[in-house]
Amino acid sequence: MAIFVITFGAFILGIILIVSLKKISPPPPQETIKFDNPDDVPKYLRDQTAFKEKCVEFLEKFNLEYVHSVWANDHELEIAMNDETPVVGGSYLALCIIDPPGQTVNAIKVKGFLDTVKGEGASRGIFITTGYFSNEAIRSIDEEPVELVDVVSFISYLKRFGIYESPPA
Repeated sequence: MAIFVITFGAFILGIILIVSLKKISPPPPQETIKFDNPDDVPKYLRDQTAFKEKCVEFLEKFNLEYVHSVWANDHELEIAMNDETPVVGGSYLALCIIDPPGQTVNAIKVKGFLDTVKGEGASRGIFITTGYFSNEAIRSIDEEPVELVDVVSFISYLKRFGIYESPPA
């Protein structure tokens, strides 16, 4: 009889443990982009001025009107944009990071930007980088008003909008 009680107790405990596990699927693996040689890298992925111009041009494709921008440091450009569309318009903030350390933007940087977007009362935030986002960073903006655009997505959008410029041959 005792063996049945122990088996039943272990079964119930197992069910409780299974139910208490988080039901989160791992994020899909990120695509990466590689250039065959350094001369193949577009100028706007290496040069601050060209990067700023390409970010503004990219954001304007979403019917956003450029207001102003400022370089926070050698790698981070903050851009304020407006959307004049009735009902859904408002102010937008963009944080553009060129050449992030280790080519990865971490969750702390993304959460800080999310706090800025909320604190400034912006409708949305757009985070653009010439690197990639860590898996934790991607999970940290789940259902938040921030879009993450890594280098693969950035180049894909530029090609789709017809504003991708490859380096001269």
